[in-house]
Amino acid sequence: MTDTKKSPKTKAPAPSRVDWQAGHGPLTGTLNGVAGALTTTALGHAAGLPAGWALAAGAAGALGTVGSGLRKRLTAATLSFRGACWMTAGGWSSWALAHGGPWQWPEIGSLAVAGIAAGTLAVGFAAHEEVEQAKRQHLLLIGARRQIAAEWTDRIRRVCNVDVTVLGIEHWPSGAGYTVEIELPEGGTTRRSITDRTEALGSDLDLPDGCGLQTMPGVSRRRVLIQVTTQNLSGQELPFPMEEMTQTTTVNNPIPVALLSDGARADMDLRQASTVVTGPTGTGKTNWLHSLIARLDQTNDTLVWVIDLNGGSIGLPWLNAWRDAQIKRPGSRWADATIPVPGVDWVASTPAEAKRMLDAAVRIAKRRKVAYQDAMRDANDDKLPVGPTVPEIVIILDEGAEAAATREARAILAGVSEVVRIARAMAIRAVVSVLRVTQDVMPDPLVRKMASNRLATGALEDSELGHLFGWRALRAEDSFSGPGSVLVGTEGKQPAKGRQWRITPDMIEEISAITSHRRPNLDAPSLEAAGTDYTDRWLTERCGHLWATDQSTVAAAAPAAGATGPAGSAGRSAAPAGGWKTTAHWDQPAPAPVVDPDDLESIWMLPDAAEPEQAPPGVDWSDPATWATGRESTAPETPDAKDAALRLLRDAGPEGTGASAMERAMKDTFGTRRPVLQNWLKAWVESGDAVRVGEGSKTRYVHRDHAPGA
Repeated sequence: MTDTKKSPKTKAPAPSRVDWQAGHGPLTGTLNGVAGALTTTALGHAAGLPAGWALAAGAAGALGTVGSGLRKRLTAATLSFRGACWMTAGGWSSWALAHGGPWQWPEIGSLAVAGIAAGTLAVGFAAHEEVEQAKRQHLLLIGARRQIAAEWTDRIRRVCNVDVTVLGIEHWPSGAGYTVEIELPEGGTTRRSITDRTEALGSDLDLPDGCGLQTMPGVSRRRVLIQVTTQNLSGQELPFPMEEMTQTTTVNNPIPVALLSDGARADMDLRQASTVVTGPTGTGKTNWLHSLIARLDQTNDTLVWVIDLNGGSIGLPWLNAWRDAQIKRPGSRWADATIPVPGVDWVASTPAEAKRMLDAAVRIAKRRKVAYQDAMRDANDDKLPVGPTVPEIVIILDEGAEAAATREARAILAGVSEVVRIARAMAIRAVVSVLRVTQDVMPDPLVRKMASNRLATGALEDSELGHLFGWRALRAEDSFSGPGSVLVGTEGKQPAKGRQWRITPDMIEEISAITSHRRPNLDAPSLEAAGTDYTDRWLTERCGHLWATDQSTVAAAAPAAGATGPAGSAGRSAAPAGGWKTTAHWDQPAPAPVVDPDDLESIWMLPDAAEPEQAPPGVDWSDPATWATGRESTAPETPDAKDAALRLLRDAGPEGTGASAMERAMKDTFGTRRPVLQNWLKAWVESGDAVRVGEGSKTRYVHRDHAPGA
């Protein structure tokens, strides 16, 4: 338990009140009826009413209750019982008034017997009425489903030209639609005959904008599930289920990632499969990544590493609560909390740090293959058994377009590709987030092809979904209903529509605090393979730029031993194996040396100032025309390839030369190839610098100085 839980406040019990609008049960109804008959008869006896008036009142009550029951569509048995109760009460009251009043023992005894009988029978009639009403409601539902089934049979015959049998209709708990299960006829009719006409079926249904149809495979080849969305959920947020964070899960089980339209949860296997997430800006892709990190933190056998070259923004919210607890930030609710580790195990916001992370992941994968052979043999499995002592590592790469922007950054995608390719069995998986899955954003198609988990938070073109999910994909306008909607595909199956949970920064900090005590440590062989790239990941010189701190302050606040201590020695990696090492005094700059102005000796002892450099040869500081720009190249000039080619053409004399001969002469020196030389020769012919002689394979080019008639 963490000390972030708030003590529950005791509330004063609410004063008890009588609900006069509540209905009567068998006991209270019987007592109320007996007391009412006795009181009414006593008042009538005191007023001297004739006995016939009581009998008439009972008959009127019977007619009233029968009429009320007919409006409520009660059964005939219940109506007869209630009418009989009124007539019995009226008959007893009339008999009591005619024989000296209700306070005699025969009248009281008969009333008690009648009340007990009525109360006993009321229980049976109430149960009978409940059963009949449920049966009637079921029949009405069946009737409505039969009508919908008939409509769908006619619709599919009219639109798809297929005679199907509707086997069942299930309305979704969310109320946003329903599912129709159909059976295709014999004769080789396939699901494609229905799937290819989903847009036409939606038009025939006249569905609202943002709603659509989706076909899913059934239990056999001839069974098809048609999911019909009838309500647009755009603008509706599903809050992240914080109450589930107190439960400890494992990455060996599927991770819930979205809530499907039919009320079920979409799960992803992150133990063996890598994941690709795509979607334009503003569609909720970052929110989904935060939800995924929260689900991974819910486990006790997963470490999350984050690569985000856009300032590390995806990982920063998961560090705030931990950092506030470490530096005891004034005013923070986590200042006095015990949060030993952050929500993510490693954050890389620069290409250099990302390269360290990916190189460490590759070394860990190769080391685990050797170190855990016996463990895999004991488990009779070719995959590493994952648990709290040997955790899985999930690397999340956000904004893959940033990782493809430069040559140095493209090497990161190459490292991710290597992790995806070699580290599945050794429990290192990758989650790659990109704006699009096209080659300009994801140059390496291997990442997409090897990712069996695929999720889209939005798309601008149908081709994007087709590139991600194949021919199974829906149209973009039918797949998404605003920010928060997702399309989830796993293991090559038909993608399903759903909505993601909304997670806020406050929730992220709360989850970081709740789950910090269940974070596993990196196992010893992996820690040894990762080396100081891993153990020094939270040193100020490597992570200080992640916070709004002046760089000079960060440099001054770094531990002194960190700059000079050897790798693995105290100061740089003195944390225990698998443990955490924080950087103290991040916000406190080191004190500057104080020099007394009156102490002349201390001023004289200061080191001499560096002398200004002499002006380079040929530079006159009074003449700006001689100043260097800093862009001049000091490398010796090399002859231009085009000039060298023209010189070869001139040296060939009247015999001339061709592109192939010129390529053999220039490829070693300049690397110039035949197509480039052909273009140059063609341009020289057009400009008159060369003359073309011959045709076909005997074509040659002669310089104008040696051309015939020159």
